[in-house]
Order: sequence, then C-alpha cells, then structure tokens
Amino acid sequence: MWTRKTTRRLLLLAQIAAALVALAGCDHRRNDRTPGTIQVDIEISPTSTDPRFGTDAMSSRVNELIFDSLVRNDRNGQFVNRLAQSIEHPSPTTTVYHLNHGVRFSDGRELTARDVLFTYNSILAPESMSPKRASLEELKSIEAPDDYTVVITVAHPYAPAIEIATEGIVPVGTPLPAQARGAAPVGSGPFKMVAYSRDEFLQLERNPYYPHPPSEAECILFKIVPDPTVRALELAEGVCDFSGNNIQNDVLPWLAAHRSLGISKTPGSTYRYLSFNFRNPTLRDVRVRRAIAYAIDRNAIVNSVLLGNGRIATGMLSPESWAYEGNVTIYSYDPEKARQLLDQAGYPAGKDGMRGLRFEFKTSAEGARIAEILQAMLRRVGIQLTIRTLEFATYYADIQAGNFDLTSLQWVGINDPNQYYRVFDSKKTPPHGENRGYYSNPEMDRLVEAGKTTIDPEARKKIYAQVQQLAADELPYVSLWWVDNVAVMNRRLVGFEAYPNGSLRSLATLKLAVPDGDGQPVAMIQ
Repeated sequence: MWTRKTTRRLLLLAQIAAALVALAGCDHRRNDRTPGTIQVDIEISPTSTDPRFGTDAMSSRVNELIFDSLVRNDRNGQFVNRLAQSIEHPSPTTTVYHLNHGVRFSDGRELTARDVLFTYNSILAPESMSPKRASLEELKSIEAPDDYTVVITVAHPYAPAIEIATEGIVPVGTPLPAQARGAAPVGSGPFKMVAYSRDEFLQLERNPYYPHPPSEAECILFKIVPDPTVRALELAEGVCDFSGNNIQNDVLPWLAAHRSLGISKTPGSTYRYLSFNFRNPTLRDVRVRRAIAYAIDRNAIVNSVLLGNGRIATGMLSPESWAYEGNVTIYSYDPEKARQLLDQAGYPAGKDGMRGLRFEFKTSAEGARIAEILQAMLRRVGIQLTIRTLEFATYYADIQAGNFDLTSLQWVGINDPNQYYRVFDSKKTPPHGENRGYYSNPEMDRLVEAGKTTIDPEARKKIYAQVQQLAADELPYVSLWWVDNVAVMNRRLVGFEAYPNGSLRSLATLKLAVPDGDGQPVAMIQ
C-alpha cells in the first residue's frame, strides 16, 4: 500500500540521489585525512565558544571538550570531581573545593584557584551581561584562600548548590567575548580550539598538557552542515565520521545498510515541549492551553516523524530522574475535547471551522517540520498558526527575550528538578531567568522556592511531585516527548559512550581503528 510514510522516504532518497549527482564532480572522501582526525557534522554553530556565555546545547557540547569545571555530571546524572580533588561541606551553606595540582591550560599556564575566582567574578560582573548570572543568584561569596582551595558560600541552605561548581574555567585576564573578537578562550579540557569560521567549521586539537593515549583522536573537525540530507550523504561517503541527534529518522535505515557505519540508540532525557507566552491574554486562559494539548497527536508525531525514536513525555523530568513523578494529568489526543474547551472559552467555530484564534509560532529551520505538523493539527480544531522561521541566532534571541506567542524547544541535560524554579517561578522572567513565557502562579512559586531550599532528598521528592502535578494541570508547557539519543558513526570510531543528555564528551576518549578494504576496523592506531 502506498502511504505518506513511503512517499516521504522516497522523497528523501531522491534528495540524497540528487545530492550525489550534484557532487559527482568532486571527490568528497577524506583521502588526505590524517589518521588521528575525525569529522563531526553539526547543524548549527555554537552561540558562544566562551563557557561563561554559551547556554544553548551546541555551545555546551563543544565547550565541554575545551573547558573543565570543578565538578561534572557523569552518565548517571551524578556529580563527580573534575578539577576538584576533594570536596568538604563544613556547613549547610559552605562548600570547600580542594583543587588538583598540576592542571594546565592548553597554553601551559597552571590552573589555580585564582582562575576559578576570576571566572565566577567575570560572570557576575554587571558589565559582562552574561546570561549565566541568573544561575549563580544563590552564590553569596566565592573565595580563594590559597592557590588550590576554593570556598563557595550560598546565602541559605540550597539543595542544588553543587551545580554552581559546573561552570567551565578560563584563565585570569580572559577578555569578554565582545573584546576578544571571536577568539575562543584558553581551556584546560582535553582539546583546544585552533580555528573557527562561524557557520562553516570549528577545529579542535589536543591540549598538549592533557594526558591521553595515542590511540585517541588528535583532532576534531566540527563542520557546520545545516542540510540534513548533506549530513547523511557525508556519513555514507565517509566524509563525516560522526553525527549525533541530527540525522532525519527516515534516513537511518538507509545509513544502517552501509557496512562502514554503526548506529547507537539509547533513551534520552532531552525534553521537547510547546511553550506559551502568558502576556497574550488568550493564552492565559487554561482552557485554551488544554485545548491545544488535546489537539496534538503526540503518538503520531513520535511514530511517523521520530520513527519511534522517542517517548511520550509527562513532564520535564524523565523516568530516569530520582525526582520523577508519573502520576500527573495526561492529555491524550482528543480533538473533540479540544473543540468543547474552545467553545467553553468563548471561541465558537465559524462556518469554515475556524474560531478567530490566530497565534504566531516562531521556530528555526530545524524545527520547521514539527511546526508545520502542529499547524495542521491545531487547524483541525479551529486554531490558526502562522509560522515564522528565523535563522537560529535570531530565533534564540527572540525566545530568550520572551518575544513569541508559541514556540517549541527542548531542554537538554536537566540534572536537578530545580530547573522548575528557573523556568516557572514568576521572578525568573527575562533577563533574570528562563521563564520566557512569563508564567505566574503563587502556588508554583511557593513550591519551587521550597524545593530549592529543602535539603532532605525525600522531602524534596514530595515537593517536586506536587510541582509536576501542578505543571501538568496548569500547562505553562505542553509536554511533547523525551528524545532518544541516536548517533551515526563510522566504525573506525571505537568506544563511544552515550549520555542521556546527548553530550559529546566521549569524543575525547574514542579510540580510532584502521579500517580494512570493506570499511571494518581491524587494528588500533598506536
């Protein structure tokens, strides 16, 4: 039977075939590539290569290969020591970090407590305009009593206090991005940046002062490839070695047929959601928000667009989180219920089925397909969406400023339920936080503020169960799905480890195998 899914797959394969013909005049295989180099295709440039400023997922994924922090989350979401050799908690409001000796930045300077102090002070400085200032609002003081000791004090007992210690560290005197003319700061992570051309490529080489076995990658070339068809083609042709979470699901079976490629799929914690702007009086009506939730067939999207590579979300926290609560209001696909709610809200359907409800939906090119599907689903219940597609940096700036009616984004790497405070507390609207939709509810404020000051884990879990239940009832977000992590890679890459948040940090520890004539790895590079 001829189906829409069949048609879509044929169209995608036709696009790949057309791209092959267009590129036939050039040899795109990396015959001149040195054995220790891997190419990673990414869809957009990071918004900032300075860890004090980058807040988007791509910035985080690139920066964590260049910079290190006092602590870092492991694959299980637990904090592990990085620059900190040991940690003490002399009081409920004070944490002492004892640094490792001999850690060096990629220019040879030793990393000391003075660098940590400088990094945090430069984020907090009003003139820096760092978007990360809000995440440090609980920080009362940071001190460096000697070169290898950092003392962080918070204003009051603060449950996620250790998250404060996850900022990437830069050396004393590192200029702000506006003064650095695009140059990336020096870091102490496994790689250093040696070249960057925005929207084209970003090249990393090994930090010579960071120990690593000779079998690991010496160089990572991040190539910015906005077109998903070209990304798939470059994988198939052996031009690209790795693409993570940016290959169209329809193309995965075609890539899986290539002997030179392997595909890794694991459950992820990346949370996709639909956000409302509560400054729009129509969207402040919970009946309208619930109608929109009932009008969205999330199962159809996950099955047809994601091809099953996702799980229907009940809230921001995935089931892997210690604070997850699944007993919340669920909005199964029910367009008739949506129509009834819109009638009750005072928006009756006209002869054409439309209800005079018009909203602007902002998106980037990557989200355009989902936007079009949501547009069609909402139209069925009488709601009109006008899609406005913007270049990502412009789009992200608009969303950060709360300049939208509806949008769909995703949160990546939620490590603590305190994220609810950052996005739903009424005091955390831009530029003070990430409540971009200007949602305000005194009960939500009470709960999320209690959650961040409650130290006992069991008491916190009960508080966040209420938070998740209230969020599901009030719908500041419509929860869509948790995205599976799908990475496609050349089989010469050995030892890839997936992280629930989609982190690329294991690129730093991949082993490189020498392929045989059929593209199969046969020996390790020594």
